[in-house]
Amino acid sequence: MSANWGKDAWDQYDRVGSHLDGGIDFVKRMQAFTKDRMKIEADYAKELRKLAKNYSKRKEDDVKYSDVASFYKVVKEVDDVAGQHEIIVENTNTKVHDPLKKLQHDLHKEKKVHMQEGAKQAANYSAALNNLEKAKKKYEDATKVAEAAQMAFDKASQDMNLTRAAVEKNRQFSLQKNDQAEEAKGNYLVCLDQTNQLQREHFFTRMPEVFSNLQRMEEMRVDTIKQHWLSLLDIELAVVPIITKCRDNIRDAANSMDSSKDSVTFVEDHRTGYHPPTDKLFEEYSSNKKMSKRDTVKPAASGPREDFGHLPPAKRKKKLQGKVKEFEDMVKKETSELTALEKMYQVYSANPSLGDPTVVQQQLGVISEKIEALSAELYKFECFLAVAEGKDVPARRSSPGKAAPAQGNNSSAAPPPPPQQ
Repeated sequence: MSANWGKDAWDQYDRVGSHLDGGIDFVKRMQAFTKDRMKIEADYAKELRKLAKNYSKRKEDDVKYSDVASFYKVVKEVDDVAGQHEIIVENTNTKVHDPLKKLQHDLHKEKKVHMQEGAKQAANYSAALNNLEKAKKKYEDATKVAEAAQMAFDKASQDMNLTRAAVEKNRQFSLQKNDQAEEAKGNYLVCLDQTNQLQREHFFTRMPEVFSNLQRMEEMRVDTIKQHWLSLLDIELAVVPIITKCRDNIRDAANSMDSSKDSVTFVEDHRTGYHPPTDKLFEEYSSNKKMSKRDTVKPAASGPREDFGHLPPAKRKKKLQGKVKEFEDMVKKETSELTALEKMYQVYSANPSLGDPTVVQQQLGVISEKIEALSAELYKFECFLAVAEGKDVPARRSSPGKAAPAQGNNSSAAPPPPPQQ
């Protein structure tokens, strides 16, 4: 279904103007709607950011339990969701709100141009009608005067008391007025023809063109608003996959909670390795003998020791295992660097133009000494760990780059045995 405003609404020019004003006001209203919508999204994103920030502070040991670790994952996803709502605000502003503001301005400007053209055409048509009315009035007046002059001449012709000169004067006056009436009639006919031609052009060419421009402008407005509504929807749909992914991550975080594992973690962190006290023995009492008092649970506390002997057995082994791992990693790192320098030394020795082998040789010496020192520390903590686990002290391994003599359990080069428990 289609309509032609110039044909179907040719006599509703004023209402067309009012309709267009209403449409432009609606664009302004939609612009206000998107602005308020952006504010809501921005405030929501801001509050989510604030919420995530307030609950993201944590201690290093917090995440060892699955429920706490899951919670911080959820907090991170909430922060990511806030970011997606910020994207909605940004894209709504650039793709919908600002274009609507420009559309409103452009519509005002274009409507003014077309309405001015319509007013111009209406003024021309009104002027033509006025001219026609004036020409018609002159023709009517001239005809009346001519008819009166003719009647006066006819009467004078019948009046025997008038001289011939007086009669001739009436005849000449009648002829003059008849000529003026004919001239007015001709002017009226010409003006009538011109007005009819202008009227046809006005209602079938010029004003339909104005109506067509106004109709095109109005339909463009509606189509543009339609696209902006769809853009607003697309902006929201664009972030749905990421928000859905955040929700999936929240579900995964919830499913990652493991109560049994948390129980094991608690035991590993707090198990002392001590045994519950054994049954107490009966002691014979007499007035000459005092009852003995024994501490059957924990040894007396002491200050920190290098072998962590001041800690409960389980915690001591855990600390020693960490130290062994720490020095193993350090030895491994330095050994890799030593291997690289050895290759470089071989290359420089074969082709001195590439570099000075003596410099590399000095570096090799420094790293070898460092590895030797680290290996000694490693062996020391391996011995501490072996004692803590009730095992034999291991033989010392040769350090990379510098062979070390093998040592047994009774070697004098071994570190002092850990203090007795």
